[in-house]
Amino acid sequence: MPSLTLYDISSPLIPRSYAPNPSKARLALGFKQATFRTEWVDIPDIERVRRSLDCAATRKLDDGSDFFTLPMLQDADTGRVVGDSFDIAIHLDSTFPLRPPLLPPPHSLKGRWRTYESPARDTLFFAPVTTNAESAHPALARFNLHVDTTFSANMALYGQFLPLHPETAEGTKALMCRRAHLESWDDLAIPEEARRPLFEGAFKEAMGGLAELYGGREGEGGNGGRGGIWLEGEEPCYADLIVGGWLNMLSCLMPEEEWREFRGWFGGIFGRVHDQLQERFYVC
Repeated sequence: MPSLTLYDISSPLIPRSYAPNPSKARLALGFKQATFRTEWVDIPDIERVRRSLDCAATRKLDDGSDFFTLPMLQDADTGRVVGDSFDIAIHLDSTFPLRPPLLPPPHSLKGRWRTYESPARDTLFFAPVTTNAESAHPALARFNLHVDTTFSANMALYGQFLPLHPETAEGTKALMCRRAHLESWDDLAIPEEARRPLFEGAFKEAMGGLAELYGGREGEGGNGGRGGIWLEGEEPCYADLIVGGWLNMLSCLMPEEEWREFRGWFGGIFGRVHDQLQERFYVC
């Protein structure tokens, strides 16, 4: 049995992961070439499973209560259970120090992604995004916060397409409605006539800032065309995996036609980033 166990959100898509933060962890494990097994957990069971492993919640809901979510990484060799995707990346770097680092030393980072600010940075969410404020990797922690904010602010387009298990779907929907202060799951549904203007308007505009970091506005390679498509040049680092976790979610949730269109935006940069990360690092 592998010593590492990744706790991921279960869905009818198994063995595929869809949620962004577990997807970041899965890409990080692939990046480090780490052998691991997956423990799939349905959304209504996440709190019970985290508590059983004595893994505290890393976020609070807007009412001050704990927000129990995934991923978690259990390391049988060290006895540690790590309950945040960013902290999992840090743990993997310390566990596999002879393999290329996910999080390079702060002084070595040069990409302009370090100053990226989300256009939705002042948005309030019922489950605030993780800041990792005390991290020894402040640029990557900041980028993680702003990327999460950009995508989270636009997920209203896709919440209705979450791949829920039919047998537990009603309970999951009720739980999510309580968290989001919604009267009904139907409140998440956006009519088709309203979806298209949002998709082509606010969502595409929000993605433009991220695409520009990859040189996507001009149709160049990444980092202004100075070496591959990655944010730091010739090889990816955790900043790319942060974006990749969200791209993986969109690939699973978007209607097929929208996903094809999205992949082609900004010279096709998001399609290329997604495909290369999936090919090189995604492990089911």
